[in-house]
Amino acid sequence: MRPLYRSEQTRFANAARLGLMNTSIIIGSIALALASLLATGHVFGESGRPENRQTAHEKAMERETLRRVAVEDSQKRREEFKRNCTKRDLNPAQLEACRAAYRRL
Repeated sequence: MRPLYRSEQTRFANAARLGLMNTSIIIGSIALALASLLATGHVFGESGRPENRQTAHEKAMERETLRRVAVEDSQKRREEFKRNCTKRDLNPAQLEACRAAYRRL
């Protein structure tokens, strides 16, 4: 095999460099195309979304309302238990009802 001359070495080096440059251009072009698709989808996706989103404040108010209802219900059960089950003489049916009410507390 004959040795490569200077011009042949340069030609092969340029071809390799050109191949790398083409690869980076292709990868960059694909990245730009994907970014534009993502941006387009984001823009059209935002306009199609319904406007009934709850804010954090509304969610907190809803949780607080549910908590207050639960506390009122618990307080009502406690008062009912105290009113019906603190008597001294309970018949067996009343005693069983009191046990069931206590379990619900």
